[in-house]
Amino acid sequence: MSLHSEHYSLELKIAKFLRYGVIFALILLSIGWIGQISQGHNLSAFKEYTSVSFMVRWQMAISNSEYFLLISYLGLFALILLPVLRVLFTAILFLKQKEKPLAFLAFFVLVTLIISFSLGIDL
Repeated sequence: MSLHSEHYSLELKIAKFLRYGVIFALILLSIGWIGQISQGHNLSAFKEYTSVSFMVRWQMAISNSEYFLLISYLGLFALILLPVLRVLFTAILFLKQKEKPLAFLAFFVLVTLIISFSLGIDL
């Protein structure tokens, strides 16, 4: 197997992983949303916004056995995680190709993403 076809194979695996990841997130979100609707949850609860941290809401969902809401959160988490994994896999691919400047930039983008997520999360 030539070096070019090996890199193409890795890129194809990354693309398939992302495709299946989006489908997996879609399935989780759909199950969660359809389950919540079937349990009688509707949009009237969103008339008034109250700020609640994610961890408090997560613990409330567990204690109230709101499993469909938890499935929806897992689907959303999977969907948010996919671009981060894409950047990580791209950085690894650049390292395998010995493209150090591009690998450095990809890792820089990865660190920037992680920092931005950590600054935006109110746990």
